[in-house]
Amino acid sequence: MAEKQNINVNMDHSNLAFFSDGISLFNRKDKFFIDFRQTSPRIDIVGEKQHYSHAVKHSTIVLDPIIAKALFKLLKDSIGKYEKQFGKIDLPKQEKTKKQEKEQVTTDRNYIG
Repeated sequence: MAEKQNINVNMDHSNLAFFSDGISLFNRKDKFFIDFRQTSPRIDIVGEKQHYSHAVKHSTIVLDPIIAKALFKLLKDSIGKYEKQFGKIDLPKQEKTKKQEKEQVTTDRNYIG
């Protein structure tokens, strides 16, 4: 008969929650890169002039294909339950631009966000 073994687990709670208002997804054969973006407007006053800019933060997670598929299933199930309880989630229509600008995608094989 096998003995019971106690395993101590320490949780690291040092990372703060990250609100995302944009997302990009890149993948290779062996990895999925999910890049969450947070964009905040900024106003800097230099002298008597106001300068408007955006501060962008990124939080990227890298998943192997098995975990990415498990995440997909979890999200699909969770969104289904959410929509049953609160109603359908409608995605906003993408605005058309003059030449439908394409998002720039890096070809660097070592890109992680």
